[in-house]
Amino acid sequence: MQRTMLARLCRSARPAAVRRFADAPITQALPRTIPEEALDFEMRMYVHAGRKLPVPEAHMISEYKVKLRVKVEDLGLDDIGAARLAYLTGPRFDAARGVLTLTAERFPSRTENRRYLIHQLELLKQAASEADDEFDAAWRRLKEGE
Repeated sequence: MQRTMLARLCRSARPAAVRRFADAPITQALPRTIPEEALDFEMRMYVHAGRKLPVPEAHMISEYKVKLRVKVEDLGLDDIGAARLAYLTGPRFDAARGVLTLTAERFPSRTENRRYLIHQLELLKQAASEADDEFDAAWRRLKEGE
């Protein structure tokens, strides 16, 4: 029952709230509150056959892509915090499995992309933990309706 409510909230859009955290500059590293064991990273490495690439500067764009998966229950959020996280992340949150998937290929280094994803996840967790009166009222109305 709760997963269907999360799925409905995921489909709704709130661009201002998403932009506020997605475009936030990395001024300083946030303290790590999510254990390393809860994070599942996926990175790929491509090996090229032959002497060299046709153009020395050429590289596979997806070689630096990093994918992060984390179960929402491992983030330590309550029910309404998980719903806020689903609302903020939209289609990146799979309500059926309770898994949040983030990807980055912003930097030309897997290490930097990994660090960036951890920072974004900490920002999202912080935003989901903060109270939002409008969202909380909508959540309670949905909960009472079911």
